[in-house]
Amino acid sequence: MLPSVSVQPEPFSKVADSDSVIDTYAAPEMPKKRCDCDVRFDGDLQTSVPPEQAGGVTIIDPEAAKLNYELELSKLYALEARTREEPYLHAHSRNSAVIRRQVSIFERCKDVLSDAHTILDWGCRHAADACMVRMFRGAAGVNLYGCDVHALDYRAFFDFARLQYSQLTHPYRLPYEDNFFDAVIGSGVLEHVPNDSESLKELYRVIRPQGHFIMTFLPNKYSYTEWLSRRLHKPHHRRMYALSEARSMFLHHGFVPIRYGYHQVLPSLAGQKGALFDLAFVNKRVEELSRLNPFLERVPPLNKLAANIFMVGQKVEALI
Repeated sequence: MLPSVSVQPEPFSKVADSDSVIDTYAAPEMPKKRCDCDVRFDGDLQTSVPPEQAGGVTIIDPEAAKLNYELELSKLYALEARTREEPYLHAHSRNSAVIRRQVSIFERCKDVLSDAHTILDWGCRHAADACMVRMFRGAAGVNLYGCDVHALDYRAFFDFARLQYSQLTHPYRLPYEDNFFDAVIGSGVLEHVPNDSESLKELYRVIRPQGHFIMTFLPNKYSYTEWLSRRLHKPHHRRMYALSEARSMFLHHGFVPIRYGYHQVLPSLAGQKGALFDLAFVNKRVEELSRLNPFLERVPPLNKLAANIFMVGQKVEALI
């Protein structure tokens, strides 16, 4: 175990996302939105349902809720908006394209979670990934953990996921035992940690042998949106990665890449600030164009300009 260091950890959760030109924290305060959903329970799974259904008491079947990630996340964002006004949450739910990109990359990686029983949403912020895991796996059979440097309590999301949350107090150490998790999800996290190598070592420690680390929303070094950010003198990410560099980084830290690629060629406006980016017709056009992303993400060399890269690595104890 490495000695402790007296470094104040910087926030490394989903501070912002890779298609943005302007820092998420600079987004304007938005008026509190009216929520058109209630929370109901069916068994152990918490779901949200429109109150107009049967007088607001209709209970969504958990199996049905598992199938529509985009709809359920939209309801959770609306429910959370009833209790807080937060630019970050607004930026990540301002249009369906923002939510759709979260869902699309989860669906590309979720099969490795099919048999996992303990899963960590690392740097989870509001734990959207944990909520999708809960929808995917249902109410039983999986224990979901979340951690971040924030003390914020996103009750709607945390309750839905039945998340066991821990606030982190160290730049990279995690408060879990060795080989504890079957899988770890890190969505837009690695680029924000103070030391990516030490964080990967710690993830290797807490993931069981043959377990998986799913890394998504890692900013692509060759992203045209990152290039535009620099041209405008508003750098979005200080640390970016080429796909080949990310693969090498995984191998050097004990994870064999088993799946990887590019994600999100067309932007979703997450993190953008200003009246223009909150105009309905602008967001409508973005929503329409975002449907092309699944196709464009598989078209070389265009996909190499995507905002993000993703990678699924499997922990090994020896490289053969």
